[in-house]
Amino acid sequence: MHGSAVVDWLLAGLMGGTGLYCLARLARPGAPPDERRLDASEAVKGLGMAAMALPYGLARGVPVWLWAALFGSAAVWSFIEGLRPGHRGHHLYHAVGHLAMVYMAVVMASAMPGMAGMPEAGAAGYPLLTGALLLFFGGYALVGGVRLVGVQGTSAGGPAAGPGGRASVTRRLLGAPELPNACRTVLGIGMFAMLLTM
Repeated sequence: MHGSAVVDWLLAGLMGGTGLYCLARLARPGAPPDERRLDASEAVKGLGMAAMALPYGLARGVPVWLWAALFGSAAVWSFIEGLRPGHRGHHLYHAVGHLAMVYMAVVMASAMPGMAGMPEAGAAGYPLLTGALLLFFGGYALVGGVRLVGVQGTSAGGPAAGPGGRASVTRRLLGAPELPNACRTVLGIGMFAMLLTM
């Protein structure tokens, strides 16, 4: 499932940084509960992707059942959250992303020699499913990128940030409205890149 070690380290660093940023957003004072739940889901996904992208097969030391339990429960939680009003599409997107992580973990484990009981997916997984996921995450990343460009264009003439030192900069970095969209776009690009290496 891995490409070159340099690409794997870059992908692991980008996904890990994104996951840590989403984790830091959980500490924002006054954040709505809906946004906190999205941040938690994105943190789990980003940090899990970082661990899975580590080069030299380091992620293969984690049992497949642990990956499946972590991301399977995250998928169920995201799906249930997606049934409630508010941020419905984002939660359903995360449910698909968590299920894709379970799929990649199973494929990664089935490619290891001596893994009895694993489905016969082969080293590349199931081509139709992999292709559908590539289209989904590639399309999401493109749409997310277009949205980000649109947000940047409309907010370019907005008011400047007020004074207040480091605390206000931190608040702005953690609370900027366009950054959750950027996180989801980065995670979509990461999923696309990981699926491409299968």
